[in-house]
Amino acid sequence: MSQYQLLNNVKHKDLKILTRRGADVGDAVSGCVVYPTELNELQKHYPVVFQKQDDGSWLLIALFGFENNENLFLENDIWNAPYIPAVIEREPFLIGFQERQGQQPEPVVHVDLNSPRISKDGSGEAVFLEYGGNAPFLSRVTSILTVVHEGVAETERMLKAFIALDLIAPFSLEMEFENSTKFQTSRYATIDKEKLLTLSDEQVGQLHRSGLLRYAYLINGSMSNMQHLVNVKNSRLRQGR
Repeated sequence: MSQYQLLNNVKHKDLKILTRRGADVGDAVSGCVVYPTELNELQKHYPVVFQKQDDGSWLLIALFGFENNENLFLENDIWNAPYIPAVIEREPFLIGFQERQGQQPEPVVHVDLNSPRISKDGSGEAVFLEYGGNAPFLSRVTSILTVVHEGVAETERMLKAFIALDLIAPFSLEMEFENSTKFQTSRYATIDKEKLLTLSDEQVGQLHRSGLLRYAYLINGSMSNMQHLVNVKNSRLRQGR
């Protein structure tokens, strides 16, 4: 169970974080939430799709594998992609909000002290300097959390426009691997390219000027990365993994 605390340079002065990659530090996941502001890097490596939630809302997610806890980008302690999504990179930190009387709630950094990334033996990256200042590692984490914080609002803006234009279309994903096992799901959706191409000049112009048209094409283009996942899966199956 998570144990979130507001990050404090006195209370957490000795806190260190394990930054290596590995299943034992929480990287064995088959996908994660991502944000439109990451799409330029994401679409080079990951299939990015929409996934519908029980309440009918959509999430934008990057896929790492086909089964629960399967991360085909993870090879022991190496993540085989130059860009790692912000939601993975920010662990074990997250943004919370602190209310001050008469002021708007302001974002603050929290840490999950039960995360497997919390060092138990003094190894890892220091969060604070010896006399209480932020270590360079924390400055980097803060910039990643900014991507997450700003990405939430950008996702809402993107989804609102795409839903209004009926551009999000579910698809059925069917895969057969070299050992004859099959994977099939219909829980994902992507951009309906035909509807995108039949939008009016005015609608396309509005999407372009708002920066959202680019997101639509990046999401669509990312689907070509699905074959890479299949290739890695087949390679591991041939190796008996």
